[in-house]
Amino acid sequence: MLLRCLCVALAMLCAVDAQPLETIKNVLGGVYSENITLFFMNSPYRVQTDLTVETGATMTIQTGVQLYFDAGVGLKIKGSLYAVGSKFARIQFLPHQSMLNYNYDFPKLRLVDGANVRQGRLQVLFNDRWRSVCTQQTNWTATDFSVACQSMGYGGGGFWRWFRRNNDTMPFVLPKPGCTAGSRTLWNCPGLVDEGRIPLSENLCQGEDDLGLYCWGPPSFSGWGRHWKGLQFLNIPFEYVNSDADQVSVHRQSLSRLEYVDIHYAGYDGTTKNSTAAIWIQGVPPFMNGLDVRRSARDGIFIYEATGPILIANSTIIYNRGHGIVVENTTDGRVFINETAVESNYGDGVWYRHKGGNQLQLILQSLSSDSTKWKRQTSYYEEERPRVEICRKHELPSDAFFPHLIRAFLSNGTLLQPEVLHPCWLVSRA
Repeated sequence: MLLRCLCVALAMLCAVDAQPLETIKNVLGGVYSENITLFFMNSPYRVQTDLTVETGATMTIQTGVQLYFDAGVGLKIKGSLYAVGSKFARIQFLPHQSMLNYNYDFPKLRLVDGANVRQGRLQVLFNDRWRSVCTQQTNWTATDFSVACQSMGYGGGGFWRWFRRNNDTMPFVLPKPGCTAGSRTLWNCPGLVDEGRIPLSENLCQGEDDLGLYCWGPPSFSGWGRHWKGLQFLNIPFEYVNSDADQVSVHRQSLSRLEYVDIHYAGYDGTTKNSTAAIWIQGVPPFMNGLDVRRSARDGIFIYEATGPILIANSTIIYNRGHGIVVENTTDGRVFINETAVESNYGDGVWYRHKGGNQLQLILQSLSSDSTKWKRQTSYYEEERPRVEICRKHELPSDAFFPHLIRAFLSNGTLLQPEVLHPCWLVSRA
């Protein structure tokens, strides 16, 4: 009976890790500036180099299509992507390389209360509870910081800042880890070898601030180099639609759709040699329904500066090594997450930060006879629209008067070749 169970388990493991299960029929890569359709009859496809859908083009992926991406390779959409599968024939984005000897376990250390999972308050999972670390006013060494970050699956790291103590967790007192250059994890260091001698009393910290770290470098967990890059939506086209039946207001709606799509083992950018989100969106987000996003090397879905409402429905976002869903610097503010499981991720389930307008604080002297009285006044103002984006246009409008607000913007992942003219420049005419 035991042998039979072992055989069944091995068969299931091979079914998950053997990529691809069918013979590759077509190879994709490069830039598409015209409309293209990926037919089910020509599936599965292998993507060997980065695939880009340029502005003005639409890529349509039929139900049941499978795409296998080489390590570090992804799909970048500047035009439109129409990938609509079904419950019974899902579209699949998978890695081409087999995920053998893969580290499925998350570290017993984490960073919270920071901008991302690479920086924040250090916490340790000990005795089934997450505990913030205090050092009893003892300085860690640079080696201690580096080994702690390596324990979390990063290349290295250092001290970031002290965090004011919260009452939401019990403390974990670690004044001197004593790590050496040969220590592979923080648990191998002398200060943590004997877990029975680790003090946990609140009285030992006496309200002392918690330790905060900042980690960097490429991932270091086993199997990270086999991940593919993921999907990138960069200011994709949209249309204006009515927000209500009375047609009083309108909102932006993307021309792209992702429905019943599996995105597994993404999150490794072969160009930067670093981790990224499985789905990275800037601008108006596509409509997302029935997604299965799991085992990303970083965040599941990262949405930056969303200029339209975000809708994620009937989806599963699990086992990612970053946050499940990140919404950062949104100017629209509306996020709808319906019937969606966001759980068992290394970071937070949903990490949200809206984009606030700039605030100008004026301190005005009172007009009364008593000149010692002052009045504080906070004014809100919208960001000024730039006259020119010098990475796209290189001359100021002839009817514009001085002063000018000039903006230079390059999308994430842009490569600059030293022998090629820099894309951001401006001609000044007298």
